Amino acid sequence: MNNHPQNWKIGLSLSLTVVFFWSTLPVALNISLKAIDAWTLTWLRFCVAAVITSIIIFYTGSWKGYKSLSIKNWLWLLFAGIMLVSNYVGFIIGLDKTTPANAQVLIQLAPLLMILGGVFVYKETFRFKQKLGAFLLIFGLLIFFNDQIGTILKAEYTNGVLILIFAAITWAIYALIQKKLHDVLSPQAILTMIYIMASITLLPFCEPTSFANINQQQWLAIAYASLNTVGAYAAFAQALKFWQASRVGMVIAMVPVFTLLFINLMSQLLPDLVQPEQIHTLGLIGIILIVSGSVIASIGNK
Repeated sequence: MNNHPQNWKIGLSLSLTVVFFWSTLPVALNISLKAIDAWTLTWLRFCVAAVITSIIIFYTGSWKGYKSLSIKNWLWLLFAGIMLVSNYVGFIIGLDKTTPANAQVLIQLAPLLMILGGVFVYKETFRFKQKLGAFLLIFGLLIFFNDQIGTILKAEYTNGVLILIFAAITWAIYALIQKKLHDVLSPQAILTMIYIMASITLLPFCEPTSFANINQQQWLAIAYASLNTVGAYAAFAQALKFWQASRVGMVIAMVPVFTLLFINLMSQLLPDLVQPEQIHTLGLIGIILIVSGSVIASIGNK
């Protein structure tokens, strides 16, 4: 597996690229969902990603890797696809049964579970600095989302909470399988097959007729959300190729922080489309701890 110490800079750069893509995505989704429903948007994002990555693998020749896959590896690829589709569908359903803020909190279990998977499944080294960073990161997330803890525990949101926890688990499993498959297939070839599977699975739930009433601004948001899928997962897959899963997880755990900052930035540029989010003193302390923990854990003992 291409996971040597000299590649940590590449892994870190790619992980930060993922943070950028995923932290800018909620604004595009917010604008897009005012035009089409979540199922149709998700299907469209996977379709666009499938087309683009198919062109890439045929141009680069990496599609030839499919020829040498064993039945066991095909089953792993199928399982990875099922897990990622389950994550997307679970998040949509869970979001519908709870609040957006709750969903944002609970889905952060995904990178934390990925960190644990890297340590226990792939036996990645977890030295003192990584343990300290992980502690600061988790403590920072608890403080950052302090206002939401009480809401999450409300009885009327129980089903939504359980579904979102399921969505986080399935994403972590997908991520760990993705890393495993790098031994036999290129990252883009893995993603192409998963995107095709997801497009077919979600097709019965989409409503293409809703495309008729979309304005130019909304089309731009939909286009960005679709291209974001390609860029984010391509960077994520490459990061797993060059770096330990636990380190990648530490970096992408910063996504909620940068999401909040980006939302507030866009609310200044597009006040009619994006509403600002309040950052309280505890939230600022949480941000400092999250970023500090991520830096210590991901870069310490390179």
